[in-house]
Amino acid sequence: MAAVGSLSGLLRRGLVQRAVSWSCRLHTSHGLADCHRASFTRLYRQAYARLYPVLLVKQDGATIHIRYREPRRMLAMPVDLDCLSPEERRARFRKREAKFREKKEEPELKDNFDMERYKRFWTKK
Repeated sequence: MAAVGSLSGLLRRGLVQRAVSWSCRLHTSHGLADCHRASFTRLYRQAYARLYPVLLVKQDGATIHIRYREPRRMLAMPVDLDCLSPEERRARFRKREAKFREKKEEPELKDNFDMERYKRFWTKK
């Protein structure tokens, strides 16, 4: 009887260990997502886990080393249009409008496709 009791205890312990190890697998990631994954491809994340050193370039050309949420080499601050002189502001607007005006028209494509020649492929006999 003692052998049966110890055997049932071992079986019970084995079942519990299997159940625990199976439940731990629910929250683990795929085997390829290890420490070497970033060497093969870029990690596509919405929010990175740490802050990265980045060089910030201000409007006047001054540079500052900051910690930023994405791994980048350099960030440039946008130009404040309210601080510009009226001549500089007009020059910037002219450059901006020129980008929108210079839409190249695509040349019309000429094809010599004869529909009658291929009509037999989609008509039923």
